[in-house]
Order: sequence, then structure tokens, then C-alpha cells
Amino acid sequence: MKHLILIISCFALISCSSEEEPTTQDLISNENVEGLEQKRSGLVGQIEKLRNELSLVTGALNRLDTTKKRALVSVLTVSPSEFKHSISLQSIVKTDQNMLLQPEIMGAVSSISVREGQRVNKGQVLLRIDDGGLKQTIRLQEAQTALAKTVFERQERLWNEEIGSEIEYLQAKTNYESQHSQLAQLDKQLEKAVVRAPFAGQIDDIMVEVGQVVSPGVMPLLRLVSTQKMYVEADVPERYLPTVSKGTPVRVDIPILNTSFDARISHRATHVSTENRTFRVTVDVDPSIPVNPNLLSTLHIFDYINPQALLIPGSVISENASGEEFVFVIDKDNQAQKVFIQRGFVENGMVEVIEGLEDGATIISEGARLVKENQPVQIIE
Repeated sequence: MKHLILIISCFALISCSSEEEPTTQDLISNENVEGLEQKRSGLVGQIEKLRNELSLVTGALNRLDTTKKRALVSVLTVSPSEFKHSISLQSIVKTDQNMLLQPEIMGAVSSISVREGQRVNKGQVLLRIDDGGLKQTIRLQEAQTALAKTVFERQERLWNEEIGSEIEYLQAKTNYESQHSQLAQLDKQLEKAVVRAPFAGQIDDIMVEVGQVVSPGVMPLLRLVSTQKMYVEADVPERYLPTVSKGTPVRVDIPILNTSFDARISHRATHVSTENRTFRVTVDVDPSIPVNPNLLSTLHIFDYINPQALLIPGSVISENASGEEFVFVIDKDNQAQKVFIQRGFVENGMVEVIEGLEDGATIISEGARLVKENQPVQIIE
């Protein structure tokens, strides 16, 4: 009897429960929209509660379950640092004061006053060429000029006293001016027999000997070089025109001298060559840096600088079938998570990340190719 009463009570409770909470099928059959909305809200709440509970359980297992196999990885922490992107171009060391001195008159070299390697000042006598009797001609011309001057002065005094004719006065004046002009020309011609330094520098090469006959346009006399105003010159492809300008920082490497120095572009040409689509840049060399003309060098132009760049090695970046690039980061539960990134410039194997990562992110450096998303990992030093 007691069992019968208990069974009847259970049926009564079930009936009451069914009346209080209709089934989903009942709600649909009765087209009870309000009831369905309440049902959905309850189910969503249960799902969210279960998801949170599952995440909590999974995190605890990842921390506590020592028997679970984890991927061994090395990591690095992303932090801002200065990034410089450079263009590397072949260049050449030049100087505008690298001159072959040519004879201006024909004659034999009478004396050489300098030696190779000697430093000379501007205007210093370097060598002399025999004038071929030009000095005697000048002395004769000086006498004729002096006579013409005396005649002119006397004729001028007479003319001022209204004595004599005007034509005699004009003839004397013209003769004196003509003789004076010829003397000046002879003096200039004689000056060409003395070769002087047009600028201060060093005698790099003497190409003639005493007694050797020289003439204009046939053979140079010597080479004079100044290393006080040296510069590096290079041709830059026109696509870099917007990012390269006067003042852009550069580094110059001269391998043969094992020398490098930092500088800035001193001049950028506005003209773009139609032959090779390049424009020319020059970089002044500090006079304290010992360099030689015509040395080959490498010019590194820093066309982009970011003082707060997020840099990662290019080797840790992967790519999916759609061409999207990503890295794996470690979350708070020590699981690998895939993060898609957008790269910027690349320099020396380091990639600038402009989107996708934040300062302080921990990314997998070694072992990134072997892990999968949400896989637990163990960090090794």
C-alpha cells in the first residue's frame, strides 16, 4: 500500500512538473513564441556556464596533468626596438680636385720643383718649361713700349698746348696702346711656362722628365690630388625618390680599407636619368677619415626608420593556403594560439610587424612548425 501511494505521488509530481514546464515540442505545437524565447534564454545560459566550466577544467588539467604529452618549444617576448631599413648600392669615392695638369706652351721641361707624394700649396711652382727665348722678346718689347710711351707723353703735352696736329697725337697714342697690349700678351705667354698648383693638394704622379719636350694636348705633366673635399657618389633607382632626400642618414663601407662611417646625404639630384632610371646622390666624407679617390664602396641608405618597431625573426612566420601569415603565441594556459599578422619592412632576417601583435606578446620561436592551435606546450630555455 505504501509503494502504491509512493508511485501515485511520483506520477502526480511528474504531471505537475509537466504542467509547469512544457516540453520544447509542446511549445512548438502550441506556437508559444514567448515560451520558446524563455526556453532559448535558459539554454544559452546553460551553454555559457558549461563553456566556462570546460575552460576552467581544461586549464587545470593543463597545469596539473603531468602525464599529458606537451610540445617542447622556445619562446621570445616581443618588445619595441629601433628598426632601420636600408638600400645597399655600389658607390665610388670621388673628389672634384683630382686634376691632370697640361702644358699650355710647347717647349722642353727646364726644371721640376716637386716630387711625387709631396704636399703643395695653392699657387706653388711645380715645374718650368723653357720659354724658347721668350724672355728676350719681352725685353725688346718692353723697350719698344717704353719708347712708345715717351713719344705719346710728349705728343700729349704738345697737343694740350695746342701745338702739333691731332693726327700726330692720335698716332702716338695708338702706337703706345698697341705696344703695351703686345707686352701684356707676351707676359701672359711667359707665365704659361711656369706651372703652378691650382689648389692645395698632393703630387700623385709626375709624368715628364727634365729636358723632355712637351706641347699642349699631347701629354699631361703631372697629377695633383686633394683629399680634403672627398665625397661618395651613387646612382639610386627612381622608385626610392619619395623616401631619399638631402639629410637622409647613411652608412658607407669601404671594404679595401676596412673602414665604415655614418653620414647623411649632402646632395640629391632632381634629374632622373632616362638611360637607367636612376638619380644621383652624394655623401661628403669627413676630412679626418683617410680615403682615396676612385675606391669602390657600398652605400647603405636608411630610407625607413621606426624607433618603436615590433620585430620578430622571419623564421617563426608561417603561411596558410590563402597566403595569410601567422605566428603562434602562448596564452595564459600555456597553449599555442594562432595569431595572424601584417608585416612591414624586412632587414637582416628581422620582420617588422605592423598589425596583429602587441608589446609583451610571447611567441614561439623554436618549435613553431611542430605545434597546432590550442596544443599545450612546455617552454624550455
